[in-house]
Amino acid sequence: IILALSMHPQLDILDLHGSGMGRNGCVALATLLRWRATELHTLNLSYNGIDDEGVEALTLALANSRHLHTLALSSNSSISIRGWWALSTFLSAPSSNLQELFLACNDIGDEGVVAFASALTKNRALKKLSLYKNPSITAGGWAAFSKLLCDTTSVNKTFLSNHTLHVLARPDGVGLPSDLVSSLNLNSSEAGRKKIAMIKILKHHNDFDLRPLFEWDFKVLPFVISWLEAASICPTNFEKNIRRRKLSSIYQFVRDMSMMYIEVCTTHR
Repeated sequence: IILALSMHPQLDILDLHGSGMGRNGCVALATLLRWRATELHTLNLSYNGIDDEGVEALTLALANSRHLHTLALSSNSSISIRGWWALSTFLSAPSSNLQELFLACNDIGDEGVVAFASALTKNRALKKLSLYKNPSITAGGWAAFSKLLCDTTSVNKTFLSNHTLHVLARPDGVGLPSDLVSSLNLNSSEAGRKKIAMIKILKHHNDFDLRPLFEWDFKVLPFVISWLEAASICPTNFEKNIRRRKLSSIYQFVRDMSMMYIEVCTTHR
């Protein structure tokens, strides 16, 4: 099969589901993919007895793959946290274009889930991550994904959250924490990342802390007011309180910025 693939680099779908390739077969395939350019966009290696060494070789081979969009590694239970760390490194690479990753039935635990969540912090490509039937994942592991999709510690952290991933575990989200399901559903909307970020900010931040933006001096208030104007027409299923937010921002600006202005004037004198 691998010899045939080397003769057909234009092949775009390779389904080796249940072929029993094991570690050696995976390493051989990885060697080919690493040294020969292919147009593969779907690679199914589920039910193959692949272990950590096989995954490590595969992730190295796929590091510069521009075409691969779907990878299935479900039911390869010999893979341990060592292999999941290697896969998470691949996901964190700026060159990763993977959009769908299927990892069902692999006994992945919280440590592996946390590694994936960390790797996806700056990933804007992956849309689906199937972790279905991995019963070792606890509320602590899912919490890492809740924070990934909507970090509420600050407005900026919420803005920089992941607004792309929209499928985890089962497509219907059964068994996931409600806050995580809410973020997944929002990410699945067609609003676009900019509006999704806007909705998350409106939902989780009643008042904006303008102090981190004060380096913009008097430009900060027009910026915030303009942002709130844009947010006023953004569809939500909760009360946005735009007017109250505007008044709160103006009050904070006048209160804190005036003191900074007085301090600057005093210093110059």
